[in-house]
Amino acid sequence: MATPTLSTTLVIMYFVTTPVHVPDGESKKIQEQNANWTLQTTSQIQTEDPDSCLSIGIKMAKEFEVVNTSTVRLYCICPKGATALVCLNREEKIRAAERENQMLRKNEPNFVEPEEVKTQAPTLLRIGPNTPDPLRPKDSRGR
Repeated sequence: MATPTLSTTLVIMYFVTTPVHVPDGESKKIQEQNANWTLQTTSQIQTEDPDSCLSIGIKMAKEFEVVNTSTVRLYCICPKGATALVCLNREEKIRAAERENQMLRKNEPNFVEPEEVKTQAPTLLRIGPNTPDPLRPKDSRGR
């Protein structure tokens, strides 16, 4: 029986600041550190799964990279009971790896399938500048 898909929530926090003169060559990161930001609004989007949530969030963040007077902070909230590897905490990931090793022996007699590892609590995933897009096609080198 297939495991039901639990939706993941993408939380978007929009911040604004007043326009200021930005010296040539100053990075947006430096400007963001020196600006006084105000939370303008928040919104949330229900996504099908954690991979979709991360992919959408990464794309949205890139749209704001070039804007000096606004920025966003994005998070995915995996629900309790999620099975996606990205949602699991360190201990759950260890148990999931052990389960995968056990599943390699499924053709042995008397095999009992171990229980799928699930999150014990909701998980907050911060989407940052180096978050890999799980839905981005890999290049010929697997990157």
